[in-house]
Amino acid sequence: MQQKLRSAQAPVVFHLNGIGDRLLALPALRALSQLYPGQIRLVGAPGDSSLFFYQELGLMKIHEVRATTQGTERSIDAEMLRQAVGDCDLFVCFNTWHATGVSELLEGFPAATETVGLYRRYKQWVRGEESQHSADRLFSVAQQVDPTLRLEDFAQPPVLTPEATEAARRFRDSVPDGAKVLALHTETGSRKQWPVARYRAVLDAFLAAHPEWLVLNVDYNATELAPMVHEGRVLSVAGAPLDVAMALLGACDGFLGIDSCMLHAADFFRLPSVGLFGTTSPQQWGFRFTPAFREPTGNGSMDDITEEEVLGALTDLAAGRLRPA
Repeated sequence: MQQKLRSAQAPVVFHLNGIGDRLLALPALRALSQLYPGQIRLVGAPGDSSLFFYQELGLMKIHEVRATTQGTERSIDAEMLRQAVGDCDLFVCFNTWHATGVSELLEGFPAATETVGLYRRYKQWVRGEESQHSADRLFSVAQQVDPTLRLEDFAQPPVLTPEATEAARRFRDSVPDGAKVLALHTETGSRKQWPVARYRAVLDAFLAAHPEWLVLNVDYNATELAPMVHEGRVLSVAGAPLDVAMALLGACDGFLGIDSCMLHAADFFRLPSVGLFGTTSPQQWGFRFTPAFREPTGNGSMDDITEEEVLGALTDLAAGRLRPA
């Protein structure tokens, strides 16, 4: 079966999850792009044609479609999806959701078209455990095509644009000699956020104890961290494009943040990191690649993560003794 999948001439990849999910699928997409150089058509979300970390893949084309969400249910128009997919002999889906419109698409494929995905509707049903880290689960879809593929071979940081690389260089050159920078990311869906007042308290205590450290807030929106005693050592790049924000993050010496695309970027950059988890699982969405990290979980609630716990993790980060708890 793998030989039949490998010989596909018109492969299509379908992925319509959030930015963080698409970043976690990057190793799997890199692997498939190596198997099918210049052949893959990607059916993705609005804006994916300009998504910077797709540019390295050498995709044949990107088709943008839109799904709607009502509560926890996704829906997508089957005819719109069928037109975007077009003719293909291999359909690979990284979505962690399924919908009636996708079932209709699958049912309409010619008998010879192979399909691979995370649900039983696909001919090649990848049954990875939901408790797996999402990067591993998504990569197992690519391994269905070629079982010899290894995630670690494709888990490099995203390739940055020249403009983003230059912005990161200029930023790092502006940092005083001997200073270190902690990247901070606080914004996400409300259920995954930590109270801003707690960030203020932790950062003030951390900066007071570590005068060599600065903080770079990579939130897109201007999170109101003031008033802080040490707010003069907290920098912001509010409004920066995603590629620039991730490049600046990669130029830092450590990371503090919540379950988000920036946490995954810090992981790819192998930054020593502290990630805060409440309603989501660090086993699924936490750090996978960086060897130095801590993941306060708050017993399933962000409100239960204490300032003392986060400050202790940051103190270990600064001392170079950060390891999983």
